[in-house]
Amino acid sequence: PDYLQNFVDTVKSPYVGYLAINNLKVDDNFDRYEKFGKRLQNELGGNAPLVQEFNQIMKANASVKKTSIGSEAPDFALANTDGKEVKFSDLRGKLVLLDFWASWCRPCRKENPNVVRIYEKYKSKGFEVFSVSLDRSKDKWMQAIQKDKLTWDGHVSALQQWKCPVAAQYGVKSIPKTFLIDKEGKIIAKNLRGPALEKKVSEILGS
Repeated sequence: PDYLQNFVDTVKSPYVGYLAINNLKVDDNFDRYEKFGKRLQNELGGNAPLVQEFNQIMKANASVKKTSIGSEAPDFALANTDGKEVKFSDLRGKLVLLDFWASWCRPCRKENPNVVRIYEKYKSKGFEVFSVSLDRSKDKWMQAIQKDKLTWDGHVSALQQWKCPVAAQYGVKSIPKTFLIDKEGKIIAKNLRGPALEKKVSEILGS
């Protein structure tokens, strides 16, 4: 990815750059996409087919801008397992992993032991997990929490699967999907898992 990012930033041909940037995730490179879009506009003009096509990509990913790295994490409130509405911003002041998952998502379930291990290691230093489930069945959701030993308090769901308003708010189109949010409520990383997540948490809170 580093090589490809550098290539997109330095390639002279906008057409070659367009082919290259499409191999980078918009989610992790939104600023780069915006910059490249301005370049296309300047070099080819607003009516060029390539520019129009690129604009459609940006339009389809508009929600990503709100959750780009450095942005303030959008606040929301959802019901927890007891049916009580919980606000995400109540965790302000802690380092928080916002984790979108579901009981039916195999990669999510496979990653859960890593999250549990990191949570147990760093919770005393101010690390929290806030899990947004894209389940539809409350029973299956709660069974998965228990089976995977997800002991943190932050479990919420709209029980609407992909129609979850918070998933739309955060531009979530696949799971697992994570956002690491600092004590000031800023998004500082996305999609960190396993060793990469632990390394980042360790850098911030100390090993």
